[in-house]
Amino acid sequence: MRHPVTDIALLAYIAKKNAKVVSYTEATKACKSSSSASRALHQLINEGLLEPKPKLLGLRYVTQYVVTPKGKQVAELALQLTQLREVAKVSAAAEAPAGEEKQARGTRK
Repeated sequence: MRHPVTDIALLAYIAKKNAKVVSYTEATKACKSSSSASRALHQLINEGLLEPKPKLLGLRYVTQYVVTPKGKQVAELALQLTQLREVAKVSAAAEAPAGEEKQARGTRK
């Protein structure tokens, strides 16, 4: 099952940080949980937006996720979508009390 909100959160994080490489730890920060981060990383790898690359740190290997050119483009769009959602949320909250007053006046007639 696909969870696009998690994918979008990770992509928006990548665009906001202008990241070329993402670690699993950064993905968990963006997605708020380790299971969501794993799911989003696997989905983005399957779509060709990230490429896993092993890196030797000390005596062990860790996986870094390199953002592909296509991934960078999609990440920019995800950031725009996230910003538009925030604007819509703020404007809806600002309009809600005014809308309730109009409805109340309309029903009194």
